[in-house]
Amino acid sequence: MPKILDDRLAGIGSDVPADSEELARQQAVKQIEARRRFKISTAAGRGTVLLMVLAMAALALAGCGSPRPGAFSPAGARIAAQQLARSGAVSVIVFVSDHGHSAMATAGTAPPAAGQRFRIGSVTKTFTATLVLQLVDQKRIGLDDPVGRYLPGVIPAGGTITIRELLQHTSGLADFTDFPSWMDQAERSPSIRPIDALRLAASHPLVFAPGSQWEYSSTNYIALGLVIEKVTGHPFGQELRQRILTPLALSRTELATTRRLPDLHDPGTNPNLGWAAGVIVSDARDLARFFSALLSGHLVSRASLAKMTRTVPGSLGIFSEDGLGIFATSLPCGRFWGHPGRILNYATLVAASGNGAHIKVISVRGPLGQLSTDESALLCPALAPGLFVPN
Repeated sequence: MPKILDDRLAGIGSDVPADSEELARQQAVKQIEARRRFKISTAAGRGTVLLMVLAMAALALAGCGSPRPGAFSPAGARIAAQQLARSGAVSVIVFVSDHGHSAMATAGTAPPAAGQRFRIGSVTKTFTATLVLQLVDQKRIGLDDPVGRYLPGVIPAGGTITIRELLQHTSGLADFTDFPSWMDQAERSPSIRPIDALRLAASHPLVFAPGSQWEYSSTNYIALGLVIEKVTGHPFGQELRQRILTPLALSRTELATTRRLPDLHDPGTNPNLGWAAGVIVSDARDLARFFSALLSGHLVSRASLAKMTRTVPGSLGIFSEDGLGIFATSLPCGRFWGHPGRILNYATLVAASGNGAHIKVISVRGPLGQLSTDESALLCPALAPGLFVPN
């Protein structure tokens, strides 16, 4: 086992049972049910509001208002899972790791096993960004290099769009997912390739001049996946395994290469479409392990980590700032880093403290746009005394 797997990372694999005294459980449930509830509606085809719900749940588990930021109780994980299930989720996984101690809870009308894998959607982008920064550390890629240096002739504006702008969604490239007719055909096509998505988006005018504005676009990360392949001479999935999955022993994580996977009960999706922008499959422990390693400086240099966490305004769910493949939000109880993801009927949220010592992972499956929850109770436990009981 590599030295990178320090005590804190190793501790992510062992759970504390998510139980508590019955009296505490009853009090917490009463408080949840007594508070006002609001209806969540679908946001512009992206499920942004649902991702905000997940973010609020995760940030609540961060222990806002507790004596030690990041403190949590096993009861908190279970109560958060039950609350999300009551809000309409069919399947819920809540995992919290705090300085080597962890809690896992599941809920829903069809509760999953604790180790159930799930599609992580756009959380894939943080893995892709990490690979890019590793190549920056090796001086094989420059953040301010034009993407056209690596992908000549593919993007008409490739001479003015930089690698940094791709990472930070300031490239101005259109999002290929915004073209539903093309997406429907591509989803069914056995011959579609990632570069086809990039070429489609690049054939449209830039949304804005590179570097002048921010707008989320999965096209950026398709381009970055292709850059990784061009620079290394290896398939993206191979680089992912060799540089991240194998060193961290993330045995439950993979880049999907087939439409259906035997352990996932879903209709499947074309893996060449989302690719480096959104088709990784993982489980909660593996995701926590990855983010802990990244934020504690084990995957990229300190200099590169500082560049990743240098943000610009960019809103996605509850996150309000965008770094290089990782988002940030600041609350009275602390600053948190992570990424949301959505694909099919899966919604995933990872949020972590700045040093990676405290990680929250939430996976929800269900009818998007039909979840409701108590906003104030999930934002900070201090607003709902007894809901998340400190250790």
